[in-house]
Amino acid sequence: MDLPIHALRAEFDRLRDERRLVVSAPTGSGKSTEIPRWCEGRVLVVEPRRVACRALAQRVADLEGVPLGSSVGYRVKDEKRASDDTRVVFATPGLVLRAWEEVARVDTLILDELHERSLDIDLLLGLAMTRFKGRLIVMSATVDGDRIGAHLGAPHLRGEGRVYPLTIQHLGGEPLLPDPRGLESRVALALDACRDAPGDVLVFLPGKAEIAECARSLGARRDHDVVVLHGELALDDQRRAFDASTRRKVILSTNVAETSLTIPGVGVVIDAGLVRQTRYHQGRGFLTLVPIADDSAAQRAGRAGRTGPGLVIRLWSASARLAAVTPPEVHRESLVPMVLGAAACGVRLEDLPLLDPPRDHALAAARGELIALGALDGAGTITERGRELFGLPLDAPLGRLLIEARAAGCLEDAIDLVAVLTANRPLFVARDRPALGDDLRAAACDVTACIRALREGSPDTHGLNRVTLELARTASKRLRRAHGLPPQSGAGAPIESERLVRAAIAADPRCIHVARARGRAVTWSNGGTEIDLGRESALTDAKNVEAIAVFATRALGLGLQGDTTVLITCATPVSLKLLARLGLGRDRLADVTLEGRSRIVAKVERVHARRVLETREEVPQGEVAREAMATLLLRGSLFHAAMITTRERLAATSLWAGLAAAGLGTGSYELDGAPTEVPAIEAWVRARIEALGVEGADDLALLSPQDFEAPDVPAPVRAYLDKQYPRTVDTGDAKYEAEYAMNARQVTLRMVRGSRREPPPTGYLPRFPGLRVVVETGKTVRVVRERG
Repeated sequence: MDLPIHALRAEFDRLRDERRLVVSAPTGSGKSTEIPRWCEGRVLVVEPRRVACRALAQRVADLEGVPLGSSVGYRVKDEKRASDDTRVVFATPGLVLRAWEEVARVDTLILDELHERSLDIDLLLGLAMTRFKGRLIVMSATVDGDRIGAHLGAPHLRGEGRVYPLTIQHLGGEPLLPDPRGLESRVALALDACRDAPGDVLVFLPGKAEIAECARSLGARRDHDVVVLHGELALDDQRRAFDASTRRKVILSTNVAETSLTIPGVGVVIDAGLVRQTRYHQGRGFLTLVPIADDSAAQRAGRAGRTGPGLVIRLWSASARLAAVTPPEVHRESLVPMVLGAAACGVRLEDLPLLDPPRDHALAAARGELIALGALDGAGTITERGRELFGLPLDAPLGRLLIEARAAGCLEDAIDLVAVLTANRPLFVARDRPALGDDLRAAACDVTACIRALREGSPDTHGLNRVTLELARTASKRLRRAHGLPPQSGAGAPIESERLVRAAIAADPRCIHVARARGRAVTWSNGGTEIDLGRESALTDAKNVEAIAVFATRALGLGLQGDTTVLITCATPVSLKLLARLGLGRDRLADVTLEGRSRIVAKVERVHARRVLETREEVPQGEVAREAMATLLLRGSLFHAAMITTRERLAATSLWAGLAAAGLGTGSYELDGAPTEVPAIEAWVRARIEALGVEGADDLALLSPQDFEAPDVPAPVRAYLDKQYPRTVDTGDAKYEAEYAMNARQVTLRMVRGSRREPPPTGYLPRFPGLRVVVETGKTVRVVRERG
């Protein structure tokens, strides 16, 4: 069959010796199936979606006349139809990154659908440009090929496609912008509107939950054959979208059908105009519904009319204004997986020639998050823990939870919990608790409710979302298989909640939030921004909960709404006593007493997020002991005479340094050699305790007053200061303390004893060379001498 891409074959062959090449051609032109066949040697084709990998591999195998998995195959998560001898392999970006060392064995690396600009795709492009020695081909239907060619230093081949007219209609009325509310009824209205249009119907919906709802809503219609299409389906189930049908097919699809795939017979596209994207907000990534951009709307519209005139019905107003282009993930998502992936491949992300460089603050936040998770060391180098996290098909925080759960002896519980969390959508859909049957949330613990729901829950009995439950159970089986565990835990198996909390703290102590009373309401804080419980949480009715371990949150307002609110959706209650026993928080000194002459007893508080977990009295050790000793010294309870001496000597040294810095006393050799910095007494005392090697309060017996006497200024300096810049001035009938302000070149004499109402005669005062002299008597302040 002649395809539009065939017009590029001669030029493609002419450029065979070019190490880099950019190919852009419209959707349906045949580039994803033909160009891999034109390449010599072993070919690895990176496709962003599993559905595309499977379907394209099957199509190319059919074109080659070979069984799938022989010379043509694919590799996706949990599924492999390829061998070491397979010549053309389609694979998803994540798998390619995790086996990057194997890329060196192929002759040609093809990055397809570059316009999707996922983190993995951008990282692979940067790695390929610096680390891959074979031929690199970049392909897309909508990408700016000239820009990509300039970035790669590569020629750009531009192909043409078949052009058929498209009629674009907008469903009248509300809403103005794409909206998830009432999707099922609006899809039904759109189907009625396209009743007379030729061809099958492809409906773009944002996710599996919306697909399931629409499928149920359309199930009673006799005039259509409803087919679903998304990335979680098995290959045989996906084929139903491509197979012929005796009735008109209505294909309910996520945006997996937006690129790469050509579904034969589609004449109509119904577009909900929505997509689920991860947005990054206040250090957290959230999956949220957002309107698509114009480029994505055009891509979806292009799925209609591949073989003839097509119809596009958009479920939003014609007057709505969408964003022009979909921003690359590097500018809207957490960079944690990208930074970790680069580190796993032995490079720093900022050293790669990325198409769009990441923003500095996002890069710093990602690196800080990975250091907190133990995945990177302080220099940004990947750790063994980081390599383990990179090898898991999970977000880094959930992967770290599994690693710590294995050490804590609760791996099965953690796997089942993580499986529910990876579904990224509510599991409990009924607002009211079940009147009949077991109420899984009665224990006021989301963790227990989620694990029990996965193991023994029923959608009808327990008010569970069928799609979420199916996703969670599939994920659980996959993770259990990867860890060598049986497919499922038995119903009624005990849940080790305390061990899970221990694992969560080990994975990331920031998961612990303490209660904060705000009038009649309660908010939750881990030391940062306070957040609230979501209505779906089982803890909303819990009373007297002191703290919670938070396992999942969701955001409102990142997409279709306005302001952002972060809500806790999965948590388990924890007592402050348990948190202290598990070692959370840090010790701080609340009070200290000196018993006798050598026994220090401290009141120590264990604190997390400014909440006291426990209070105890003890002979302190470590940092608390050093702080206790400093407190006693500074308040004069310990080595009192030595501390008086030290205060005076530090004040004299500070004055000496100030005069030298201000250039006063020039020509007086006594001021030579002044220090540039003099610590405050609090800093001096703490530094002195560190220098003496104090490890515990018992070390007091080894110390003497002389250990805490600061060195005095040299004798000539002391004599000069006492004469020209004294700390006190006694005129017989009054005594004054001198306060020096070197930046203002001024000394203020403040009367502390006496009854004089007028300043003393200047002849009674020292010279204070270079300083204005001000006398303060009661409420009277008077300049008695300008700078001399």
